[in-house]
Amino acid sequence: MAVVELFGIPRNRWGTGGVPATVNAPVVSLNVREAALHLPGTGDAPTRLIASITDAVAEVFGETVREHVTVYIVGIPAGRSGVGGEVDPPPAD
Repeated sequence: MAVVELFGIPRNRWGTGGVPATVNAPVVSLNVREAALHLPGTGDAPTRLIASITDAVAEVFGETVREHVTVYIVGIPAGRSGVGGEVDPPPAD
């Protein structure tokens, strides 16, 4: 399971290197179970996810935002999430 949150931060609320921003800053938070990032063959998954999400945001909002897109990949440890009031069990070994 993955959850994606997209936040638009107004220009007057952020900057880079002490300089106020000149474009709106899309921030994407991808929350995914930590175990999914360690499956066989997924060693470069964070790199590919960041690149793909950045490409998608730039396609929707325009290329001018690409260099300002921030992507966070948050790995949720087993036992620290749940659905319907039930804690998800740790993965079977």
